[in-house]
Amino acid sequence: MSKLPNAPLLEVIFEIKWDVISKSDIVDFQYLHGDLYSKLKSKYSHRESLIPPEVPIDVVKGNPIFRYRERQGGYPLVQVGPGLITVNTIDSKYYWEQFRDESKKILNVLNEIYPKYSELNLSPALTYIDFFEYDKSKETPLDYINSNFQLNISDNFLDGFEARLNDVNFTLNYEFNGMIASLNMRNGKINNEKEGIVLQTKIIGKKGKYNSQKLKDWLDAAHDLSSSMFKSLTKGQLYESFKK
Repeated sequence: MSKLPNAPLLEVIFEIKWDVISKSDIVDFQYLHGDLYSKLKSKYSHRESLIPPEVPIDVVKGNPIFRYRERQGGYPLVQVGPGLITVNTIDSKYYWEQFRDESKKILNVLNEIYPKYSELNLSPALTYIDFFEYDKSKETPLDYINSNFQLNISDNFLDGFEARLNDVNFTLNYEFNGMIASLNMRNGKINNEKEGIVLQTKIIGKKGKYNSQKLKDWLDAAHDLSSSMFKSLTKGQLYESFKK
């Protein structure tokens, strides 16, 4: 296994979403999160509740309610909510092979405890969040993007105006063989200190029915697409800097 020694990666998220429509779907979730923890607690023994107990479950559909970790603050972690399950990790813990295998183990558990999910319309997604630091006092975000990424964005319409661009936030969506690749670039901070560009690369699968094997195959394909796009987007001096 290998990875870029100076990768800009912050977080990786594999998620599966499905619609929660009826009261029976809420009842199903009450069993799902308990059964899931029972199967995962040998590794993910630290359980966190993310909402106050008085909040009705049906108002937080599609959001995580419980989080399971090996220890407090640890990664990887598993999150579950009504209509949602995710596997998350961070750069220091990320190796693709390990993340892939852990995600597939979670899918096996889901298939065992909640076989109904293969009958639902699912929406899988794989998200990579990267951070690129730059000095805002020396260059605008567009200057940095145009100089370092394989993008060329112009704001020439402001010629003649006394204006300086401070922040960017834009999204580009592309379709590849039934998958949507969504690239979002925006200004952001990490640790409330370092300023830079946050790049979110999100591969979104077509909504439909997926059994466990189909989801595993989709995850591999989504990773390959995300990896190829990242390498192409950062090709040149920027990508070479990740190897040092």
